[in-house]
Amino acid sequence: MCGGEARPVGKFSAILRGLMANELAPSPMVSKHRQLVRLIWTHNGMGEQYYRVIAPEMSYNKFESAVTEILCRGAEEGWVRFNIPPAPRDDESAYRLELIDEDRFINALQALAGPDAAKQEGT
Repeated sequence: MCGGEARPVGKFSAILRGLMANELAPSPMVSKHRQLVRLIWTHNGMGEQYYRVIAPEMSYNKFESAVTEILCRGAEEGWVRFNIPPAPRDDESAYRLELIDEDRFINALQALAGPDAAKQEGT
């Protein structure tokens, strides 16, 4: 490829490269966690309702992902809390989202909607 001679890869090097490649891949736990966050906030059509009200200039799937990221960041920063039961339950109301600081959530949604949305609301 580079004009140089290809050298054989030893068994140890191959194993080491395989282990390092696995460390670079995102954890399935992270994606499952994000899925649970998304399921909680979009429950009972809330995702579609937010999308219709905010009317961002993006697809619904991108909107869902963006709001999920906002909520995950909010949980990390302490202004959003997710109530999740210690064991799986059939009662979906046991899985809840609590906004500790609603203003931060509203500001994040307004930023997502774009600068024109804030102007229209203020007019």
